[in-house]
Order: sequence, then structure tokens, then C-alpha cells
Amino acid sequence: MNLYKIGAVVAVIICVIALVFSYLTWQDKLENVLAPPEAVSAKSEDQKKDKPKEVKSDKSVNIDNLISNMDPKVQDLFIERNENGKSLKMLIAGSAALESGDPGYAERLEASLEEAYADFIEVDILPIEGTSESLLDVDLSSGYDLVLLEPMTLMNNDRVTIEVEREHINEFEARLTEEVEDALVVLHPSQPIFGAGYYLAQIAALKEFAQLYDYAYINHWSSWPDTDNEVLKDHLTEDGLPNSKGAELWAEELEAYFIAN
Repeated sequence: MNLYKIGAVVAVIICVIALVFSYLTWQDKLENVLAPPEAVSAKSEDQKKDKPKEVKSDKSVNIDNLISNMDPKVQDLFIERNENGKSLKMLIAGSAALESGDPGYAERLEASLEEAYADFIEVDILPIEGTSESLLDVDLSSGYDLVLLEPMTLMNNDRVTIEVEREHINEFEARLTEEVEDALVVLHPSQPIFGAGYYLAQIAALKEFAQLYDYAYINHWSSWPDTDNEVLKDHLTEDGLPNSKGAELWAEELEAYFIAN
């Protein structure tokens, strides 16, 4: 009997060690995703300095066919700016994932938007470090009409609760509309991660939040392999960031929303 008891104790200890190791491995992977390279932020600042503060379109652009996949209120924003001969100022903001890949999804989307809409649209790209709390420090004084926002949901994993993330997004939108009254936020989730656990609940909550608070939402996850599918690894780096293949897939989904044909 003593041998059975000793065996049971050893089995319990092994299980505990396995659980702790699994948790630490996940945290290590998450830390790698959370640590964007310094060059990303520096590049973003240079881009912002090179951009003019305000751009006016010389003439209206025929955007009717381009905007048909957008949510109605996003379409209305594009139409209003176009009919009044104004350019539309857009910010693509999110975690370092937006510049991961060669090029990242943000740069791909920027090029496609400028090709489709010409001088009607002006795009800035801003990688953000940290969690969604960092959204409160984003400089919105340039007066953006539209922000495509990945609200740092993966970065919040085990750090910021779903409820607090929602508060950060709402406060970000409030600050945005203080600068431009009819400005809009379009949400889209962070990239999928292989073997995700609680993160799946966070993504589901983000989609629900967008519906409850009437945010436009682009569900690009529908085009990625499932998080338990080994094929997903082909779209990600070892650190869980999008590689070029993942960035291309992500950009294509965003392009389909903003550019109908």
C-alpha cells in the first residue's frame, strides 16, 4: 500500500510540474509577441513627420463601387468627404503585428488604398507597444476621420480584463471624436495564435462588444486556419506574429472591406 501511495504522490507532482511548464511556455510565447522591435516605433514616427498635416483632394473620386462592402456608416463617411471635395484621413493602428511580414499587412493595405482612391485618402500607420491601455496615449490631434484599430487584444491576454479593454476602446473613440465629430473607429482582431485558450474567449468578446456598441468590425479570422490546425503555423513566425504569408492573408481581408473591386 505504501508503494501505491508513493506512486500516487509522484503522479500528482508530475502533473503539477507539467501544468506549470505548459503555463510558462505559453507566457514565454506571449512575451515574444508583446515585444515589438524598437525600429518599428521609430519608423512610424518618421512616417508621420513626412506626412502633410492636411491634404485636400483636387477633385472628387468615383467611389460608389469601391465602398459597397463597408458598413453603411463607413460608406456615409466616405461619401460625405468625397462630395465635399475633402480628403479622408485614415490611421491604421495596432500592435507590432501590423508591420510583421515583408511587408506587413498595414503597408500592404496602405498601398492598395492609395492605388484605389488616389489622393482622396491619406493613410498613417502607427504600431503601439504594450496593452490596450496604451491607446489612451495615442496622439489623435492630426484629426483622423477613420481609425482602423486592432485594439491590442492579444497583448491584453492575462494582463487586461475584457471589461477594461472595452473601456479603453470607448475612451479612444471619445478622444477621436473630440478632434473630428463624425470620425469612426473600425475594429478588427489581433492575429490567431496556434493552441490558443482563453484568447478565443477574448476574441469572441471583442466581436460581441463591436455589435453591442455599434462599431464596424472586420472579422478576418474567418479566412485563417483554425487555432488547432497545424497549417496555422505556416502563417506565423515562431513568436506568433504574422509572417509574410499571414500578413498577405490579413491584408486581403481588410482590402476586401475597403475596396470592393
